[in-house]
Amino acid sequence: MKVLGSPKATEEQLRIVADTRTGTEIIRGAAGSGKTTTALLRLRNLSDMFKARHVRMHIAAPVKALVLTYNRTLCGYVEALARQQAASGGGVDLEVSTFAQWAMRFTTSTNVIEYEARLTALGRLARKVDIKLSSTFLSSEIEYVRGRFAPGDYASYLDAERTGRGIAPRVEKPTREKILSVIESYDKELVADKKIDWEDVTAAAAAADSIGYQIVVVDEAQDFSANQIRALRHHLAEPHALTLVVDTAQRLYPRGYTWKEAGIDATQAQFYRLSKNHRNTIEIAAFAAGIVAGLKLDDDGTMPDLTKATSHGPKPIVLKGKYNKQLSAAIGYIKKKVNLKTETVAFLKPLGGGWFDDIKQRLDDEGLGYEDITRERNWANNDVNIVLSTMHSAKGLEFDHVIILGLNQVNTPHDSDVDDDQHQTLRRLLAMAVARARKSVIVGYKPSEASGLVKYFDAATIDSLEL
Repeated sequence: MKVLGSPKATEEQLRIVADTRTGTEIIRGAAGSGKTTTALLRLRNLSDMFKARHVRMHIAAPVKALVLTYNRTLCGYVEALARQQAASGGGVDLEVSTFAQWAMRFTTSTNVIEYEARLTALGRLARKVDIKLSSTFLSSEIEYVRGRFAPGDYASYLDAERTGRGIAPRVEKPTREKILSVIESYDKELVADKKIDWEDVTAAAAAADSIGYQIVVVDEAQDFSANQIRALRHHLAEPHALTLVVDTAQRLYPRGYTWKEAGIDATQAQFYRLSKNHRNTIEIAAFAAGIVAGLKLDDDGTMPDLTKATSHGPKPIVLKGKYNKQLSAAIGYIKKKVNLKTETVAFLKPLGGGWFDDIKQRLDDEGLGYEDITRERNWANNDVNIVLSTMHSAKGLEFDHVIILGLNQVNTPHDSDVDDDQHQTLRRLLAMAVARARKSVIVGYKPSEASGLVKYFDAATIDSLEL
């Protein structure tokens, strides 16, 4: 599978790459603008700058550098380029990791509660205090609280604006008080069962002795919590260079906070925004833009902009019909239109597991090799250029062709209220998945079972095909 090569910085990126000032730098930009590549290219100049400083100050130890991504799949994808940029000429001790993997070193327990067990426990405790929220929403709200506020400051949640969360369902103060009581009971149960939650791992990292990194790059920083950013800042040396790559238009997790809350002085930070779309065609950018049109953004978010794309291609194809017909049409497209020796294809879905079974069987029947890269840390170094992945795991990656089949209400469950938090998150998720594509996009659904998200498909940006 092809990975990031050794790209040359564009004129727009050069001013960021060449900036080796210490302190905090925040790189903003929409999907396809090259934010991650820019941050990794900057690694080399920062590494050279700190190595020169070590020489001047007769410091024998190597420069300590850390690159963090949100998920394991993206981590494997960027590692080769990160190491090439940072370790040129030696003298740099580089770590490339997810936050979870990096932070686990600071805990004395590895007994992290499983996701389903967490949902069950929180649902049971919520029923005891009569909370009228779905278990999924409640779980994400509690993750939001425990990620945004320090453990001793949960009470601030009672009156705080719920930055980064949708306005529906409403969570009034009496409900917030009940949620805090659930958190208190949940924490006691974790201790009694000798288990920990991921927020406990973050707290352990924040309380440990500082490692003293001189260079830290955080990719997809909008999906890191405030406490995770605080924990990372605790492990910075002085001086240091902290680079945060961010686009809140692609936020997929219950995060939300101000830079000040995370301990970052925005008046002292350097902000850059990349505007040019180097990945998508104008047609793909237009389709993605329509899916998220009207969503409210903060200063750190950037909507897909078809005026910033420079190339043309076919309009995205929307297949309407039974799933087996969608799959046959997609396979036919690959065989007729795709050169699998030089081009990559990604089958993406909102959920993993059994949702890929039919695709795997059909690819096997057709003799088409594939890799399932969902949550895979090690990037497959082979000639197989078809991959299967959840949309979440594809975040930050790019492919020539993206195929999304079976888009239905079951795998994209959400309230009909356009202000519903899950509704808005799924719109961002789908637009992000579409924006992984460089050349073409195919989306399929059965009309009688269609996801509510299809109403955001702008008919002017697609070619529809009845199967």
